[in-house]
Amino acid sequence: MNAASRDRSLFGAAIVVGAAGWAWAGGREAWDSALYWSLVLPLSYAFVFLFGTLGSRGAWRWPALVFGTQLATMLLRGGVGNLAPLGAILFAVLATFGLVPAYLGVALRRWRQRRVAARFAAEARKTAFEAPER
Repeated sequence: MNAASRDRSLFGAAIVVGAAGWAWAGGREAWDSALYWSLVLPLSYAFVFLFGTLGSRGAWRWPALVFGTQLATMLLRGGVGNLAPLGAILFAVLATFGLVPAYLGVALRRWRQRRVAARFAAEARKTAFEAPER
Protein backbone atom coordinates (compact mmCIF):
# COMPACT_ATOMS: atom_id res chain seq x y z
CA MET A 1 0.00 0.00 0.00
CA ASN A 2 1.48 3.33 -1.01
CA ALA A 3 1.29 6.53 1.05
CA ALA A 4 -1.55 8.08 -0.94
CA SER A 5 -3.88 5.08 -0.60
CA ARG A 6 -2.97 4.73 3.09
CA ASP A 7 -3.84 8.40 3.62
CA ARG A 8 -7.17 7.93 1.83
CA SER A 9 -7.95 4.99 4.10
CA LEU A 10 -7.00 7.01 7.16
CA PHE A 11 -9.11 9.91 5.88
CA GLY A 12 -12.15 7.62 5.78
CA ALA A 13 -11.32 6.13 9.17
CA ALA A 14 -11.08 9.61 10.71
CA ILE A 15 -14.55 10.44 9.41
CA VAL A 16 -15.93 7.17 10.77
CA VAL A 17 -14.29 7.75 14.18
CA GLY A 18 -15.77 11.25 14.40
CA ALA A 19 -19.29 10.27 13.40
CA ALA A 20 -19.37 7.06 15.41
CA GLY A 21 -17.98 8.72 18.52
CA TRP A 22 -20.59 11.46 18.48
CA ALA A 23 -23.46 9.07 17.74
CA TRP A 24 -22.30 6.51 20.31
CA ALA A 25 -22.04 9.07 23.11
CA GLY A 26 -25.62 10.15 22.87
CA GLY A 27 -26.43 11.67 19.54
CA ARG A 28 -28.03 15.09 19.53
CA GLU A 29 -25.88 16.74 22.18
CA ALA A 30 -23.37 14.10 23.11
CA TRP A 31 -21.20 16.43 25.16
CA ASP A 32 -23.96 16.49 27.78
CA SER A 33 -23.19 12.83 28.43
CA ALA A 34 -20.40 11.85 30.81
CA LEU A 35 -19.57 9.08 28.31
CA TYR A 36 -18.41 11.67 25.78
CA TRP A 37 -15.88 13.29 28.12
CA SER A 38 -14.72 10.10 29.83
CA LEU A 39 -14.53 7.70 26.88
CA VAL A 40 -15.23 9.18 23.44
CA LEU A 41 -12.94 12.21 23.74
CA PRO A 42 -9.89 10.21 25.00
CA LEU A 43 -10.51 7.57 22.32
CA SER A 44 -10.75 10.31 19.69
CA TYR A 45 -7.38 11.65 20.81
CA ALA A 46 -5.93 8.12 20.78
CA PHE A 47 -7.13 7.66 17.21
CA VAL A 48 -5.70 11.06 16.26
CA PHE A 49 -2.34 9.86 17.65
CA LEU A 50 -2.65 6.67 15.59
CA PHE A 51 -3.55 8.64 12.45
CA GLY A 52 -0.55 10.91 13.03
CA THR A 53 1.68 7.86 13.38
CA LEU A 54 0.39 6.11 10.27
CA GLY A 55 -0.34 9.10 8.02
CA SER A 56 2.24 10.51 5.67
CA ARG A 57 1.04 14.07 5.25
CA GLY A 58 0.00 17.06 7.39
CA ALA A 59 -0.88 15.95 10.89
CA TRP A 60 -3.16 18.95 11.35
CA ARG A 61 -5.79 17.26 9.20
CA TRP A 62 -6.51 14.37 11.57
CA PRO A 63 -8.00 16.31 14.50
CA ALA A 64 -9.72 18.62 12.01
CA LEU A 65 -11.37 15.63 10.33
CA VAL A 66 -12.38 13.86 13.55
CA PHE A 67 -13.83 16.92 15.28
CA GLY A 68 -15.16 18.45 12.07
CA THR A 69 -17.11 15.24 11.49
CA GLN A 70 -18.41 15.40 15.05
CA LEU A 71 -19.62 18.94 14.36
CA ALA A 72 -21.26 17.85 11.11
CA THR A 73 -22.90 14.89 12.87
CA MET A 74 -24.21 17.19 15.60
CA LEU A 75 -25.66 19.58 13.03
CA LEU A 76 -27.23 16.78 10.97
CA ARG A 77 -28.78 15.00 13.94
CA GLY A 78 -29.88 17.99 15.97
CA GLY A 79 -30.27 20.78 13.47
CA VAL A 80 -28.74 24.21 13.60
CA GLY A 81 -29.76 25.79 16.88
CA ASN A 82 -28.92 29.10 18.42
CA LEU A 83 -25.90 27.56 20.21
CA ALA A 84 -24.39 26.01 17.08
CA PRO A 85 -21.72 28.74 16.76
CA LEU A 86 -20.66 28.03 20.35
CA GLY A 87 -20.50 24.32 19.51
CA ALA A 88 -18.33 25.09 16.49
CA ILE A 89 -15.97 27.07 18.72
CA LEU A 90 -15.82 24.19 21.21
CA PHE A 91 -14.98 21.72 18.45
CA ALA A 92 -12.28 24.08 17.17
CA VAL A 93 -10.76 24.16 20.66
CA LEU A 94 -10.95 20.36 20.97
CA ALA A 95 -9.33 20.01 17.54
CA THR A 96 -6.59 22.43 18.58
CA PHE A 97 -5.85 20.25 21.61
CA GLY A 98 -5.88 17.29 19.21
CA LEU A 99 -2.83 18.69 17.46
CA VAL A 100 -0.70 17.52 20.39
CA PRO A 101 -1.36 13.77 19.98
CA ALA A 102 -1.27 14.10 16.18
CA TYR A 103 2.20 15.65 16.21
CA LEU A 104 3.36 13.21 18.90
CA GLY A 105 2.35 10.46 16.49
CA VAL A 106 4.36 12.14 13.73
CA ALA A 107 7.35 12.40 16.09
CA LEU A 108 7.08 8.68 16.89
CA ARG A 109 6.89 7.81 13.18
CA ARG A 110 9.93 9.93 12.35
CA TRP A 111 11.90 8.53 15.28
CA ARG A 112 11.15 4.98 14.09
CA GLN A 113 12.12 5.88 10.50
CA ARG A 114 15.43 7.37 11.66
CA ARG A 115 16.11 4.28 13.75
CA VAL A 116 15.47 1.97 10.79
CA ALA A 117 17.64 4.15 8.51
CA ALA A 118 20.48 4.16 11.05
CA ARG A 119 20.29 0.38 11.39
CA PHE A 120 20.36 0.00 7.60
CA ALA A 121 23.34 2.36 7.31
CA ALA A 122 25.20 0.48 10.05
CA GLU A 123 24.63 -2.81 8.26
CA ALA A 124 25.87 -1.30 4.98
CA ARG A 125 29.02 0.04 6.66
CA LYS A 126 29.64 -3.32 8.33
CA THR A 127 29.22 -5.16 5.03
CA ALA A 128 31.53 -2.71 3.25
CA PHE A 129 34.12 -3.02 6.01
CA GLU A 130 34.05 -6.80 6.03
CA ALA A 131 34.10 -7.20 2.26
CA PRO A 132 37.40 -8.54 0.96
CA GLU A 133 39.39 -6.21 -1.22
CA ARG A 134 40.19 -7.40 -4.74
